[in-house]
Amino acid sequence: MVCGMDNDARTTARRYYADSGRSLQRDWDALRGNPRAVVVWTPQLVALLLPVNSAHAGEWEELPVDPAGADAWYVHLLAGDLALARELASGLAPLPRLCFRRGLRNHAPHIHPWRAFIQHQA
Repeated sequence: MVCGMDNDARTTARRYYADSGRSLQRDWDALRGNPRAVVVWTPQLVALLLPVNSAHAGEWEELPVDPAGADAWYVHLLAGDLALARELASGLAPLPRLCFRRGLRNHAPHIHPWRAFIQHQA
């Protein structure tokens, strides 16, 4: 998840990409090639998710790939309203796990139960 002082999640996401060395356009195009990828791009929320195999963290960045036997939603980028993200995520096909990396991807992968994310009370 990306946090920022700006009230527009899109600005926060663009700032992340500017600092990450990644290309927003390349990631966007790659996600469009994944039939189960989720892209939300609004002032309130930016969310880029895709199904992955949680045991293969090295493959999570392969954005156009829709692996057989996916058991997790990988949060590639999340900026903005976390409560809205949880609300929208409750409508996704449930997979057992949620995976993500913090910051600029230089930290260990995190794997948590999907249900705990959806049912979290703020």
